[in-house]
Amino acid sequence: MHLGPAPASNIAMRYSLFASLLAVLVFAKLIMAAEPTDVVPAALHAVLKKNVGYARNLLDQKDFKSVAQSAGNMHLVAELLKARSDDVAWQATTANVVAATNRLQSAARDEDAAKCQAALEAIEKATVATAGLQPNGKPQPLERAPAIRSVMLTLDAMQGDAKVAVLTGNVPAARSQAHVLAELGKLVSSSRKTDQWSSLAGDFVSAATAAADSTESDSKIVRQQFRAVAERCEACHEKNRTP
Repeated sequence: MHLGPAPASNIAMRYSLFASLLAVLVFAKLIMAAEPTDVVPAALHAVLKKNVGYARNLLDQKDFKSVAQSAGNMHLVAELLKARSDDVAWQATTANVVAATNRLQSAARDEDAAKCQAALEAIEKATVATAGLQPNGKPQPLERAPAIRSVMLTLDAMQGDAKVAVLTGNVPAARSQAHVLAELGKLVSSSRKTDQWSSLAGDFVSAATAAADSTESDSKIVRQQFRAVAERCEACHEKNRTP
């Protein structure tokens, strides 16, 4: 029986195997870190960024009423972002976004251009800070249920952006909008408790989620998917339209 030191070739082989295994583990960890566990926050961030741009253009035109509406849309989106996690750091940072949207809405109602500009800069800064975090805690309900009119106004605006994205062939942006539409649809669903309302709102959420999660790149099929979202929305309006 040979009890001496292992041959150099065996040691080299073991070292090579260990190094290969370590490389695989590191690579797997990098892939897992690169893949977001929750795609909704990125979609909400994109909506906030787009609406900051809209509000700036409206402010240049002195259209304070529309700035206030855009601020209302951003406020609801910021509330959805805040609700993605109960993590302390996430809550604190997203609360800054919510507060800044409130300041913008108040300044727009007062038609104070300087305060509007300052609030927009605050929204932008707070959103960037939030984008550097991951919502690692548990999702939670909104602190206060929004009025259904507020939800519908925001939903209509987001659907308009999704339609533009589809028509211009910007599929990634359309998918991002669909994620937000699905989240807004859930708020619509929970606003009333009748079976018909829940069914119609549920159909809308399902259609928006399917469009958001699809990997289809064919423009015709993508348009069909988003047409289905619009049809579910119209069906709900049709059933609940007062004579």
